[in-house]
Amino acid sequence: MAGHLVQARGGSTTIAIAACALALVTLCAQSPPAQPPSQPPSQPPAPQNPPAPTDPQRPPPIRTGAELVRVDATVIDRKGLPVHELTADDFEIQEDDVTQAISSFKFVAVTGQPPDGNELSLPIRSREHAAAEASRDDVRVFLIFWDEYHINRLSSALYGREYLMKFVRNAFGPTDLVAFMDPLTPIEAIRFTRDRLELGEKVRALQGRSGIYSPVRSVLEEAHMYAREGVERIRSQVTLSALKSAAVHLGTLRQGRKAIILISEGMRGLGRDEPNMINDLIQSANDSNTAIYTLNPLGLTMNRSGRFDMLQALATETGAESFTTNDFDRALRRVVTQSSAYYLLGYAPSQRTLDGKFHRIKVKVKRSGLEVRARAGYWAPTIRDMQRATKEKEEVSNLPPAVAQALSELTPAASHRTVDVWVGTSLGPEGRPQVRVVWTPREPETGEAAEPIAGAIAVATSASGQAFDGEVTREGVTFEAPPGHLQISLAARNGAGEVIDRHTRTVTVPDPATGLWIGSPAIIRTTNALELRAARNEPSATPSASREFARSDRLLIRFTVHGSDSEGATVTARLLNGRGGFLTNLTLVRRPNVAETEIDLPLTSVARGDYLISIQASQGVKQVEAVLPMRVVR
Repeated sequence: MAGHLVQARGGSTTIAIAACALALVTLCAQSPPAQPPSQPPSQPPAPQNPPAPTDPQRPPPIRTGAELVRVDATVIDRKGLPVHELTADDFEIQEDDVTQAISSFKFVAVTGQPPDGNELSLPIRSREHAAAEASRDDVRVFLIFWDEYHINRLSSALYGREYLMKFVRNAFGPTDLVAFMDPLTPIEAIRFTRDRLELGEKVRALQGRSGIYSPVRSVLEEAHMYAREGVERIRSQVTLSALKSAAVHLGTLRQGRKAIILISEGMRGLGRDEPNMINDLIQSANDSNTAIYTLNPLGLTMNRSGRFDMLQALATETGAESFTTNDFDRALRRVVTQSSAYYLLGYAPSQRTLDGKFHRIKVKVKRSGLEVRARAGYWAPTIRDMQRATKEKEEVSNLPPAVAQALSELTPAASHRTVDVWVGTSLGPEGRPQVRVVWTPREPETGEAAEPIAGAIAVATSASGQAFDGEVTREGVTFEAPPGHLQISLAARNGAGEVIDRHTRTVTVPDPATGLWIGSPAIIRTTNALELRAARNEPSATPSASREFARSDRLLIRFTVHGSDSEGATVTARLLNGRGGFLTNLTLVRRPNVAETEIDLPLTSVARGDYLISIQASQGVKQVEAVLPMRVVR
């Protein structure tokens, strides 16, 4: 590329002067990023005293007001039927063993029948239509999760299909929304429907694959076979991760009660990860107001082991029921029955709850002979969380799409990620598109011990097949890929071969025939003069996957403009604040003997906060932009 490199205003102005000007703009305007909330104590399910969950990214607690906590409670009698005639005086709510005054009360009855006696119900036309219908209070939402990894291919699968077929044909009302999911179903592929024939066809296709590893369903399963930690362990991790994603997704559809029906013999092989993962799933389901009903297709022949406790804990701690019976038809119908009537209870905690901790809820019914089911608690935000969320919501609503997308790539402040991952696209030496994947260990929080990372394995899949499957070293890996969407899954491992972090993302590989486009900018981080000198003399220096830096760092940002219209294109670069506002122009330097352009950016005078680097290339009426986010943390 022989483009025109436009320098900072004044032509000969250096980046050091620009940085000083920037300091005057940002030193007072930017404030330090909020510190993450303190880690809440663990909330143990069936496994005793599990450690606190490792993923702090949770949906907000379910509330009906700024200080009102909402609890959906189902009350059943000895026959398993919902009780309809209770009043607020019949209930007692405790938060952390302290009795609370009930300030709002409502009984909700949902039959699955259309309003006004209409026998017809609208068929679901699209995902958007399903979401709109799910948000209605008079519509019940069910997700049937068929855990094929932990269902025997013979008796369990046979009985499960037989009773599910009767269930989907006869148990639901005309307005009920029902979807199927298995461990490999991505969230975007979940389809809610009211079509009984469609549901029946999905039941016929269900299989049990416990202990069956071939044939594989996807390239991701092929990667399981080569994993050092064992296929069963990975399968259990995949199932629990998919369940958590499902619960969180249901929480985005509506605030009211939702039900997941988990058909499984129980996960195994998790070892020391089991308490964390079960606990994390329970808490995500509680925050999403999603009840997880569990049904073991082994029925009364099941082995009462730790696997039974796992299923029991998932149901009990999410306000649902675990079924151990040979009468599957009755068990499945109880799920629908218990979802048809419930009480909405609200209370304002007697003590302020903006502490970032988990608060356990107990709901009791004063009448004898009744059983109440409700979620086990909620995660409270901190005052700083509330202030930050309000501010971010206001700012994000006004951000340009490119800016909002770039900022979303920054790791949340409270994340417990162990590695950062960067994926860049460019043109290879032979003119074909190539992808580079790099991972960088994250610096641990103060006082925490860093988990040693021994290596990583990545799988890249496009519409035309697998583009890459193998090890990713600390220097990264580069491979060719066809134009279009490319999904990349990377697993980081410790010295024992255990997966300690996973990243999945989708990137768009550009078409080389495009007239004008910018290859992914790469950041080379240097912390001293020796590293800076080495990076300048190294044409293929390893980029940093991290987007968090210190003011003592000096960044070299390298990129290439490609395409038939790149010759003579005008290229500029600007530094923006976290809201997309202009701060200063940046100087561009053409690197000798290579087609790359470089930005030399010292952070000495830059205040803490989020920033964006906007790189634009234009040729006539054509203009393209690459937006690179970064965060200065200290």
